[in-house]
Amino acid sequence: MRNKMSLSIQEAKNIIAEVKARDTAMGRDMSRWWMYENHIVTAAKIAKTIASKIKGMDTKQAYVRALLHDVCRTNERNEKRFHGISGYEKLINLDENAARSALLHMFLWNKLPKFENCSEMFFDNKKDYDFIANYIKNSKITDYDLLFQFADNLANMNGFVTIEQRAKDLEERRCIKLNKEWLDTRYKLKAYFDKKIGGDVYKLFTPLSIQARER
Repeated sequence: MRNKMSLSIQEAKNIIAEVKARDTAMGRDMSRWWMYENHIVTAAKIAKTIASKIKGMDTKQAYVRALLHDVCRTNERNEKRFHGISGYEKLINLDENAARSALLHMFLWNKLPKFENCSEMFFDNKKDYDFIANYIKNSKITDYDLLFQFADNLANMNGFVTIEQRAKDLEERRCIKLNKEWLDTRYKLKAYFDKKIGGDVYKLFTPLSIQARER
């Protein structure tokens, strides 16, 4: 019987390949696939690199879990379910840790907003929201939770970006204005991992322009 915490890097890559094959078979426009792929691969590399600087963290586990954090993202609108829930359900019988990362990666510091403030994200599914609320209530926050939340915020469709670049990217693409709280929660994550590695996390990477490359 498979150990539920044993997905290899190749097995994780195979799952992503299956997602791509499914999307292709569904007739999706695959000209934008590179954006999704760049995001998850960059997040995986960021998580692995930071983990390598912190005693006790598993770099292989960091890579696998970050690679799969958005495993159900491309089918979210079609399925009309929050991709964290779908990802958790897809992975729970394969790798419990990867399932956890998919479930929690969008909720920084494992803090869930009130349902009325995020109902759109959940497609108005209160049952899914309550599942995550109870999950968070009954589990202790870990450095891995924070690592994948941080890596997700430092990766866009082109590669590694700073928090400021990520904010500008989101504001321009979504035509929104992010508030101070959005920035502060991410600066707090950076400060946490700066302290963990004994230096500036940004110096481990080369920030990229947020200008999208044409494919």
